Amino acid sequence: MKNLMAVTSIVAVLGGTAIASSAVAQAPASTDPVVQMRAVEREASAKYAAGLLQAYSDRQAKVSAAVEAAVKDADAKGKDPLVAKRDAHDKATKATQADYDAKLKALKKERDDAIKAAKAKAYPPKKG
Repeated sequence: MKNLMAVTSIVAVLGGTAIASSAVAQAPASTDPVVQMRAVEREASAKYAAGLLQAYSDRQAKVSAAVEAAVKDADAKGKDPLVAKRDAHDKATKATQADYDAKLKALKKERDDAIKAAKAKAYPPKKG
């Protein structure tokens, strides 16, 4: 019963998202600079979120591969696979941390630059 409720709620959320995104996609382009700025902000944030998910999944793939290799090696040597798994996970997570942080920093800078440019266009500096 809980699984059915979980699946139903996921479908409802995804369906609502699809309906909302199709409504946004079909909306006519506004000439209001604030509306355009908010659209750019949404687009930049969506791109940032997709990049975060991609960076996380890439990192997890590397960590998982290292963990699987360590567990197989521990099994072959007759050592405790749970200890090997724990140690390999910690080691791989630390090894991939710098690359992961660099990717996140680049994604954040890209998003922040896009938002800053959109705000500068929407709110030009007043002269005088």
